[in-house]
Amino acid sequence: MIINPLTGQGVSDTKSTKKTKASQGASFFDLLTDQLQPAAETEATSATAAVPTEGQVATELRLTGLSMSENTIDLLESFSQALGDLHLSANDLLPLIEALEGDTTTLLDIKEQLPKHDPLSQLIDRVATISAIEAEKFRRGDYN
Repeated sequence: MIINPLTGQGVSDTKSTKKTKASQGASFFDLLTDQLQPAAETEATSATAAVPTEGQVATELRLTGLSMSENTIDLLESFSQALGDLHLSANDLLPLIEALEGDTTTLLDIKEQLPKHDPLSQLIDRVATISAIEAEKFRRGDYN
């Protein structure tokens, strides 16, 4: 059957007159029996090749790297808002700086496990660099 694209109606195809075993009147039992018969000839398959894991990074590591990057960016945003609050002293900002330094260390550990030219590695490098710079600026007194 050919479907006419203009009208969407079926047009019978006179060239296609093949009949399958099911349309020739074979019973369901015969069809089922044919399908359950083992294959006449099975070929021995070779052992499956091991998938190389070198250069591939575990999904868990990538997810951890992404979540830590996002967490560090959120901390940087919180630190930026805290700097704008004139009622907060330098001691009030210290927990944020310590959290930034801890996240930076974790990010650098994750980065070491990633390939050099991995886009996630480049993102982690940028986030860790900005985080380390902001923590160092705070420690040397630039924000006092």
